[in-house]
Parts: sequence; structure tokens; C-alpha cells
Amino acid sequence: MPSLTAAEIGKNIKNGEVSSLYYFYGHDTAALESFTLRLIKRLCPDDAQFMNYHKLDGKKLDISELNDACSALPMFADRVVVSINDLNMDDVNKADTDDIKAILSALDETTAVIIYSTGVNLYKSNNKYLTDKNKAFCTFCEKNGVASDFAYKRANELGKSVTAYLAKRNCTISRANAEYLANLCLCDSGAVTRELEKLSAYAEGREVTREDIDELCIKRIESDGYALALRMLRGDAAFVFKRVRELDVQNYKAHEILGIISFSLTDIYRAKLARASGLDWQSAAKDFGYPRNREFAIKNAFSECGSFSAARIRETLKILYDTDIMLKTRSSGREGDLLTLEQGLARSMALQC
Repeated sequence: MPSLTAAEIGKNIKNGEVSSLYYFYGHDTAALESFTLRLIKRLCPDDAQFMNYHKLDGKKLDISELNDACSALPMFADRVVVSINDLNMDDVNKADTDDIKAILSALDETTAVIIYSTGVNLYKSNNKYLTDKNKAFCTFCEKNGVASDFAYKRANELGKSVTAYLAKRNCTISRANAEYLANLCLCDSGAVTRELEKLSAYAEGREVTREDIDELCIKRIESDGYALALRMLRGDAAFVFKRVRELDVQNYKAHEILGIISFSLTDIYRAKLARASGLDWQSAAKDFGYPRNREFAIKNAFSECGSFSAARIRETLKILYDTDIMLKTRSSGREGDLLTLEQGLARSMALQC
């Protein structure tokens, strides 16, 4: 069976189509875990779990225990449910891998095995693709059941969930602000939910405004990069140095601050080159391989890059590159590194391109 979305899995189960094997992975672990827990309760209600639900730890999976759980017959229930959390096939030897596949390929229709990952990294170093062993296991699960990738949603998709969450608490929010909150949290469902708990309690039935979000929500350093890169290109030294000092007080290191600025400046440079080539932001996002939760970066850059020359952005990147080399080869303590960073930022804002 091909990979399905959570919504498709839910629809199938509602129609009585229950698979014997589910494999859930992906970067949005909060959404993944929430769906998994709901699925377990749907397939094995609370009053049947004592006899029919088996929860196994994938990090130290015992093959005989897995076999016993999968071979058990349901007691006063429709099925036995077995969940396996954090099974990383990179940590499993070939003999055990073969045994696991043999067990999972011979499941009875009264058994449902749910394999889900929330606390292990199944990805290659680029964080985009599953490692070879985990990809092969995912393909095996697709052939024998259902697999689902819980990737980050786009801001407009998550924005709808934000609106629905607040509506249940008698609060409202504009579409633009809902998407702003999603982008601020990098489309991480768990982070969004934590911020919504604060915002709904603070708003107490009224509309959640942009000011509420800026005042209450924790700013992730990644979301600072774009604002700093833009203000730097505009020569707004007061804003740049003030925010850099604030990040320093929050114990971010000079090279971390420089990294997030350079990261966002690269987004702006890509947008500039794409526009010059007659591309739209969607094409640029696809060509450069932007994940869903960062598509907003290239989209926003498209709307702002027109006022800066490609030469200005390019020369700024060169200065930041040189500054990065200095930080990595001539470290002189926290204050010294901060001074090196500020000098590099000052040189970039003094450019006349």
C-alpha cells in the first residue's frame, strides 16, 4: 500500500479498513505522537488495553517479546495492538532485522502493530532523507501495511488548525496572524500548541492580535535571522546591534548568531537570483529544495529583495563568510567573539553597492 496521510488513514479506519501494520515517521513529532495515541485508543479502547495492548521500546527491542505480543489472541476485544516507539534500524543487526520482518510479514488480521518514532533521528546528515536501512524498512512496511510521513505542514495549513484551536476557546485570530504564528514556530505543531495555550489564556475570549503574539511567544533564533538580515541590508545599525546584544544575553554564541543571519541572507540572495531569472517563489522553493516549514522564507524574501542589488547581497555574504572564518580560527572569548561579529556586521552595513 502506498504512503498515506493521517487524514487518509483515519478515513480508512472509519470505513472499517484497519491495517495490521503502521509505520509513522517524520519531523513533526508532536503531530505524529498525537495521532498515534489517538489511533491506539481507536483500535484498542481503554477498557480493553490491560489484556490487549502491548507497548514495546524500540531502542531495546526484544525479539521474543515482540513475537509473543504479535502472536497473542485478543481477549474480549476485536484485536491486539502492539506499539513500538523509536525503532531505528541503523541500530539493529541483520539477524534481528530479518526476524522482525518475518514476524511483521505474518501478522494475523486481529493484530495491529504501530511503529512510530518521536525521540530518535532516522535521517541522513542532510536531515531530508531517511537513512538507507530506515528507508528500506519503511518500504517493507508500505508493502505489508501503511506508512505515513508526518512532515511539517505549510503555514497556511497549520494556520487553519490555529484558528480552529482558538475558536474552541472562544477566541478569534486573523488568517495572517495565524500564519505568522505558524511561521514563528517554524510550523512545529508542538511549539504552536504550547504558544496557543498561553495566547488563549491571555486573550480570554477576544481576538488574538499580532501584538499578543510578539509579546508572549518565545522567539526562536531561526526567526530572528530574516529580520536581522533585512535590517542589515537596510543599514539599520540600531536595530541590528540591539538585537544581537539581546541574543548574546540569551546565551547564544557569536557564531550561532552569525549562522542564522547568513542562512537568511542566503534565502534573500536566492530569491534575488530567481526573480532575475523570471521565476516565481514556488519554483524557487522547489528548485532549492525548501522543506514545507521553510517555504515562507523564500516567499518573504521574494517580496523584499527587489530593493537590494545582487552585488550588495553578494558582497555582504562575502563579509559574513570572512567573519565566520575569523570566529572559527581566532576565537578570543565570548566578548572578543561578539566584538568580531559586530565588526563584521558594521562592515557589511557600510557597503555602498
